[in-house]
Amino acid sequence: MKTRNVLLMLLVVGMITTLRWDKTASARAGRTEGAATILTLAASTPEFTRKGEGDVIELNDGRLMLVYMEFSGTGSDEAKTRFVSQESADRGKTWSGHRVIAETEPGDMNVYSPNLIRSVDDGILLIFMRQHETSPPTSTHHAWKSTDEGRTFKPWSVFGKGTTYNVCNAVVKRMKSGRLLLPVTFTHETGSTYGGVVLLSDDDGLTWSEAKNRISLPMRGVMEPHVEQASDGRVQMIVRSQLGSIQMSESSDDGLTWTLPKSTGLKSPESCPELTRIPSTGDLLVVWNNSYDPKFFSHFGKRSPLTAAVSRDNGKTWQHLRDIETDPKRAFSNPGCRFLRDGTAILNYWTCEYLPNWAMQDVIDIRVAIIDTAWFYESTAGPNE
Repeated sequence: MKTRNVLLMLLVVGMITTLRWDKTASARAGRTEGAATILTLAASTPEFTRKGEGDVIELNDGRLMLVYMEFSGTGSDEAKTRFVSQESADRGKTWSGHRVIAETEPGDMNVYSPNLIRSVDDGILLIFMRQHETSPPTSTHHAWKSTDEGRTFKPWSVFGKGTTYNVCNAVVKRMKSGRLLLPVTFTHETGSTYGGVVLLSDDDGLTWSEAKNRISLPMRGVMEPHVEQASDGRVQMIVRSQLGSIQMSESSDDGLTWTLPKSTGLKSPESCPELTRIPSTGDLLVVWNNSYDPKFFSHFGKRSPLTAAVSRDNGKTWQHLRDIETDPKRAFSNPGCRFLRDGTAILNYWTCEYLPNWAMQDVIDIRVAIIDTAWFYESTAGPNE
């Protein structure tokens, strides 16, 4: 009888242990919403209270490398930061190998906004800015290069020394011509409004020059521009603004000149949108916060939901609206999207809970969404439907 009881207890303990292990494994794998799998790649800690603003690149052996920022102290935009990386061998479902790539240099405010892209000789370029402790704040931009698939990076070029250029994560793009485009924000002399301009490089990031014209908008101006080349060769630029919708400018000469921005019809608060192209179809994809409320606590609306839309006509109209994240008590921001060779989209963004007064807190996690191309086309809704 005692033996049977002991065996029964061992069986129950084993079942409980198995259930607990399964729950942990499920959490690591993330949750699935349709064809989209979402997971928290790195959560806030007391030492690094904010983790976010990253970019991902597919390595030649199929592994993924994600470089993102860890913020010390308060987690504010002005906090000390460092770049770290993690890698995935299973198409983004799990990540490991945390290591430091770059630190804030003495006398600087922080190191900011990693951008990853293949060089023409199949190396990897890491483009970013160092923000200086100046008044008003200035920055210097850097390109580092890796010839060993991201294991090490060496300085490649320095540009924009002491300027007010401000770059966002995951925005560098290569045109069909081979030209690199890096859209940046600059600060007007007033110090309180912003404009946008595109930097161009025809020698794989060694030297950079400004486009022939800058773009401006009313109110707070142009912020966090993103560019992408459409299937017809034109280059589209979308920007963050306070005008209640995503604004778009375009270039027909490979980024040299830009038109006055116009509304896309996609409502938006003052938050960062992402623009990229779906390789298998050639269609444009935008990821942004599909909301607008000028009476909201800040930024003209919640940074929720996080939504995707597709344009089949190179940015003229947008359809197939699909929500990626919908929690109204959370903010989702700074999305960066890269497509893998098999057509999978890897989207990284940061998220935090709103405080009771609807202010965003500086306790921020970085998430990854793994999305099949077909998922973006499963809704027929347009922006006004």
